[in-house]
Amino acid sequence: MSEGNMRGKVVRELKKLHAIAVENPALPGTPDVNYIEGWIELKWLREWPVRPRTIVPFKHFTPQQRIWQIQRRLAGGRSWVLVQCKREWLLFDGGRAALYFGTVTKFQLYDLAKFRWESGLKREELILCISQKPSDFYLSDDAEVKLKKLLQNDTIFPLDDI
Repeated sequence: MSEGNMRGKVVRELKKLHAIAVENPALPGTPDVNYIEGWIELKWLREWPVRPRTIVPFKHFTPQQRIWQIQRRLAGGRSWVLVQCKREWLLFDGGRAALYFGTVTKFQLYDLAKFRWESGLKREELILCISQKPSDFYLSDDAEVKLKKLLQNDTIFPLDDI
């Protein structure tokens, strides 16, 4: 499986929510899938780190993707990150994923996940999760500092827009 295969599966599973795959070179950071009520960024991992204390790397989660997720959530929109590793799937609030991915272990990811499927994605549960009203999202002082560092060298997403 790859992220491309993952995209096809998610779009098929969310067909009744009018899901479409998105490629947007005009706005870096735009998530992979749009559905009637929001957006989903997809991340595929070949395997989990062997050691329990090892940080899970998200090498292809770009600063633009992180910023997009945070801006969307601060605006009150539905934004998710769906991760697949082998048969396991985890769904995250996009803002939380943007703040923590690449800094936490597998077991910390389990705690941060909105939902976890251990042996394959379940369509109806996924639809139920992504259709819920998102919880309030705000930035703590530490998160604001982290976001400002991301934005320092990025002219596409000016800080005034947040």
